[in-house]
Amino acid sequence: MALDRVVIVGGGISGVAAALALKEQKRNVALYELRDGPSTIGGAVNLTPNALRYLDSWGVLPKLQTRGYSVSSIEVFSMIDGTKTAEIGFDNIAKYQHRAMRILRKELLAALLETLEEQNVGIEYGKKLREIQEIDGGVRAIFEDGTQTDGQLLLGCDGIHSRTRMSFVEPGRRPVYTNIAVVLGLVDAASMTSTIHFQDTSLNMSQTGSLIASYCDPEKRQIFLGAVMQTEEEKDQDGWRVRGADKDKLREELIGRFKDIQVPCLKEMIAKVDDLSLYPVHKLTGGGTWSRGRVMLLGDAAHAMPPQGESVGYALEDVALFAELLKGCQDVSQLPQLFQRYGDLRRPRIDAALKETEFRWEGTHNIGWLKFRIRQWAMPWFLWLTQNKKEAEFASDVRKLVS
Repeated sequence: MALDRVVIVGGGISGVAAALALKEQKRNVALYELRDGPSTIGGAVNLTPNALRYLDSWGVLPKLQTRGYSVSSIEVFSMIDGTKTAEIGFDNIAKYQHRAMRILRKELLAALLETLEEQNVGIEYGKKLREIQEIDGGVRAIFEDGTQTDGQLLLGCDGIHSRTRMSFVEPGRRPVYTNIAVVLGLVDAASMTSTIHFQDTSLNMSQTGSLIASYCDPEKRQIFLGAVMQTEEEKDQDGWRVRGADKDKLREELIGRFKDIQVPCLKEMIAKVDDLSLYPVHKLTGGGTWSRGRVMLLGDAAHAMPPQGESVGYALEDVALFAELLKGCQDVSQLPQLFQRYGDLRRPRIDAALKETEFRWEGTHNIGWLKFRIRQWAMPWFLWLTQNKKEAEFASDVRKLVS
């Protein structure tokens, strides 16, 4: 049976990217999102050079260049004494074709949606997935409003709390709280009186958590501020909502947690940051099942891990690799072999990324002075030892794995 129609559940970054990549192949795609409109939540994400190359191939990059800030490097600082301890560079244009980019998540999604609209593909909003059924010759998605849709292939791009995964692919695999939460907000750059201690983006480490401070728009009007810190888990989602709604208390917590930092501009940013939001950080344990029948999980639905500056890039890599494999697939009978090959090619990269992320995130937990100093000393050596690997990743293209 011909592979005529692809159903995509999830209208976020990975879902819209998948629709663009498959539309490029002249596939018939249908996209469904549980929210009533495009998501505006989340902070500023870092797009690595390889992520930008994928977005460029799908026609999205020109729209990003008027929305995001080009990043030559991420500078790493100690908040204890203000010293710069390391740097992650993206300035090798000859090798990477692009630098990195820091952009608000909502702006990235807006650019993707604009490009999708140009391809005459729409999204049906307000479609909360109820169940998935295998039917003769295909797969059926049934939504809470009673509507349903059929296709020969279904892609679950619905994030870490994926209904696709938890209702069909692997019901027992549920998100795990990492004991870390992030507080995000924006600072008006024009209001700053202290000297900004970084050029593009900074990662600032302390014993009680870390702060990411970065420009996130081309005119450098806004500074994205993200605090990553060990946080006791709330009992349920309502508890997190109540805690996140108290903006004054969030600011007080930031001020108290980072009261001893020796970087004046960071103290000023904490005092002035606006639109504070609180997000608990969850992850999926390694391994897991990514597919079942004619359903495949992509992005966080398959392998959500704590954000570490490349999470969006991993989701875009998923899309790029899967779409490349799908080019040669014209009949549904080929899907099992395609799913197997995708997993064989993708899992080593994801497994390695998860291990590296867990190592990095150990540094965001509250630690003693000696352990912090050891980590501070080890950071440049760790980056030096992994430099060649990272440079190869930034220059890589997963589509070339398909021969």
